[in-house]
Amino acid sequence: MRIVIDLQACQNGAAADTAATVALAQAVAQRAASHHTVLILLHARYANSIPALRLAFAGQQIHVFEAPAGDSVWARQAAIAMHATMLADLRADAVWTPGAAVAAAIDGIHVLRISSADGLQAALDALPATATAAPATKPRMAYLSPLPPQQSGIADYSVELIAQLQQFYDIELIVEQPAACEQRLQAAYTLRDIAWFEAHASEYQRVLYHFGNNGVHQHMFELLHQYPGVVVLHDFFLSGVLDNMERDGYLPHAFLSTLYESHGYTGLLAHQRQGRNPSIWQFPCNKGVLDNATGIIVHSEFSRRLAQHWYGGDTGALWQTVPLIRGLPDGYQADSTRQQARAALGLKDDSFMICSFGMMGVTKLNEVLLDAFLDSPLAADPRCQLVFVGAPDPGQYGREISRKIAASPAAGRVRVTGFVSADQYASYLAAADAAVQLRSKTRGETSASVLDCLLYGLPTVVNAHGSSADLPAAVLVKLDDECSSADLGAALTRLHTDVGERHALGQRARAYMAAHHAPEQVGPRFRDAIEQLTAASPQTHYAELLEALRRLPAPAEHELMNTAEAIAVNRLPTAPRQLFVDISALVQTDLKTGIQRVVRSILLGLIEAPPAGYRIEPVYSDGGNRPYRYARAYTLKMLGCEPMALEDAPLEVRSGDMFLGLDLFTNGTAQNLQRLLDMRRRGVQMYFVVYDLLPVLRPDVFPLGAQGYFAEYLDTIDAVSDGLVCISRAVADELHDWLAARPNRSRLDPLQLGYFHLGADIDASAPSFGLPDNAEHVMANIAARPSLLMVGTIEPRKGQQQALEAFELLWQQGVDANLVIVGKQGWMMEALADKMRAHPEREQRLFWLAGVSDEMLLKLYQSCSALLAASIGEGFGLPLIESAQHGLPIIARSLPVFREVGGEHAYYFDADNAAELAVTLQAWLDLHAAGKAPQSSAMPWLTWKDSTDQLVHAVTQQRWYRQLAPSTTGAA
Repeated sequence: MRIVIDLQACQNGAAADTAATVALAQAVAQRAASHHTVLILLHARYANSIPALRLAFAGQQIHVFEAPAGDSVWARQAAIAMHATMLADLRADAVWTPGAAVAAAIDGIHVLRISSADGLQAALDALPATATAAPATKPRMAYLSPLPPQQSGIADYSVELIAQLQQFYDIELIVEQPAACEQRLQAAYTLRDIAWFEAHASEYQRVLYHFGNNGVHQHMFELLHQYPGVVVLHDFFLSGVLDNMERDGYLPHAFLSTLYESHGYTGLLAHQRQGRNPSIWQFPCNKGVLDNATGIIVHSEFSRRLAQHWYGGDTGALWQTVPLIRGLPDGYQADSTRQQARAALGLKDDSFMICSFGMMGVTKLNEVLLDAFLDSPLAADPRCQLVFVGAPDPGQYGREISRKIAASPAAGRVRVTGFVSADQYASYLAAADAAVQLRSKTRGETSASVLDCLLYGLPTVVNAHGSSADLPAAVLVKLDDECSSADLGAALTRLHTDVGERHALGQRARAYMAAHHAPEQVGPRFRDAIEQLTAASPQTHYAELLEALRRLPAPAEHELMNTAEAIAVNRLPTAPRQLFVDISALVQTDLKTGIQRVVRSILLGLIEAPPAGYRIEPVYSDGGNRPYRYARAYTLKMLGCEPMALEDAPLEVRSGDMFLGLDLFTNGTAQNLQRLLDMRRRGVQMYFVVYDLLPVLRPDVFPLGAQGYFAEYLDTIDAVSDGLVCISRAVADELHDWLAARPNRSRLDPLQLGYFHLGADIDASAPSFGLPDNAEHVMANIAARPSLLMVGTIEPRKGQQQALEAFELLWQQGVDANLVIVGKQGWMMEALADKMRAHPEREQRLFWLAGVSDEMLLKLYQSCSALLAASIGEGFGLPLIESAQHGLPIIARSLPVFREVGGEHAYYFDADNAAELAVTLQAWLDLHAAGKAPQSSAMPWLTWKDSTDQLVHAVTQQRWYRQLAPSTTGAA
């Protein structure tokens, strides 16, 4: 049972003793959770109470209900209807409102009255039994499917299914060309064309669609979007038909639009890199169909597993699995029909015919069967033959099979029939002695041909692939998914020689099909599935809500807008959940600094391999507590994808989503405090990446005011986050100590702190390209003498000032070495910048490259003598691992974070002034000349994929380094 505990009385003051009522609700929830599904419902109007209640019911499923703003008659009545709709969407069997004086009755949902935890079971026992009343009359059904004479297995299947469903529904067949349908259908049913259906869709109580990965279904995609109905999903993958729709001009951008709709930037990036055909095979592209459907019916549990794999969450939980309907032709008698069929095909009594049914192709593994037959004793037996019943493959695969057949000694006993009619198909099924139905690269279909073989009692060999893996082992011969031709040949030889096994398999197959797939069994189950899906569907609930609202007095325009917004917020999310990645600074100004490189690299890693059950959505804000928006235009451009008609719309936030503040967006984040708090109250998990604390720990090396706004930023992310992930252990320790000492810190729950390390493979970070005009001159000078490389923005803490002064001392002493500085001019460095521009050694032994591409930076890493990391403070030290990746030795100031990253693979120094640094550099140059300088090549480093995995592991697996206790001053 699904029990909703509605805490509105605990939030609005209606409960006489709120603390005692919450404690009672906690006790009941804990007790109920052992045998029931418990959901906690909070009300957004009482936002200040939500953080404490979320903490009190941590571990429970929590949902937040939004009512229209205001206290008008419309707002109150609309809120009642919307509340009932949300309970229906939550599939509540019973609701309990602890602390409420009077519990309102809700249609179809039991109201519990519980005064103690011990009273839970008594309240449940007192509930009346729920009975589903059958409709008084047959609901009118619009039935959309290919129909004979269309060459589709679904067309023939539909004829059988309609015959069973007509006892429950008043069925009208919706087809593109009614006059083209077989006369038997025109005589037995009402047929309507698409235009008629569009004009009268509201007149149907049920709409049933059949979707497959074939062009005969192309008209249904847009119809389903406009007129939702229950979908029978015959193929999980719909990418092939969508590609054809786009290529044929039926629906422009059908494939690419659906690829984005279903698989987001992950799908678009894969398509950009590997091309169209591999993407068709890789991605199902079916999310639009799943989301627009009133409900989904599939024919095997395999489709549910595919849904879980691709979309995670509870995708497929409400789907209904109904066996594929399969009935024998009228007048079928096993023995006589078999004799007639064998006679018609010219088979002798002692002939042994193996058949494989269906259009041939690489996914059917026809070559494995052919090799198995030709390499087995059956090929030498003149009584044995192999028949591929179906159209040949039109490409190279088919030509190779034809060549192999023609060259074999058994060529006269191996043949391909070509396309056969339904009657011919049935004749081969009746006449065959054994069948082989192999598959690879399943599209999520349930094989009708396998079931047909079992229906006719044919001893059948399959490989354990796709839906065939779920069939009982007792009714067929099931080989490994990647079976060899030798394994298959042995199985066929055994069936040929063991008449008893063939007979037993046939008997068990017939019994299985009669029990599970017979029309009289499937028809009622199909009806039950349609009715259950319709009753439980949010699409149905939404339609009923709109009808209820139409019956209310007309609202003012602002009331209607408030209600529409609340309805949108209350819609339950569909899997996958969204992982919002904040790239606000990158969208507004990509400075191509170290942090921007990190953001691009991690974002790309997330898009390439999203966490299970999540869809990556880059987002941005311009501050001012205005809505965050989807960064669609920027992301498409970053990935190199062609522009699409996608709007940078405001976020659609749902409980269970995740927000990752990946970019350093200080002022804007602080301005968005209330919006971020609201997202967390609504059940969005909130995490931020912290790069360093230098503006508050070393305010002397930052512009005036930086300390204040950065402290406000840190206070903000402390208040709104579930966890903060730092780019080093050193930063995590600094952050813990700094936040613990903050006055007036206000937080009810612990703050989790973690860390991860950055990656080094620039090639995987969406690198920039191009060489500066003086590149050849720079590289020639680097080759001429030892060269030390500094990488980072020109700013006070980076140590470029001290390094230049140290080099000036070395040059005065006759040391011939280059100083190469890569980085744009930052703050408070005008004097140094002017000095470098006018320096007599510029372009001789001093090289300042302000804003070079990643391509040029790689050349410098590969060519210089060492990296000089002279910073007096860092969050990580990305250039250290980039240097190590290229075997560039490292000279680093002895900072905790540098020792964390570099370990024993760097040369460390402490230098308070230029003279001390000059001594250090001279000592290193002497070691370098003697071949004794410490080497970085053995220093461990991560790829950006590794780095992304560490970050994802922290936030999705909740693996944290340390925890900061809640404050004692209250909650934000």
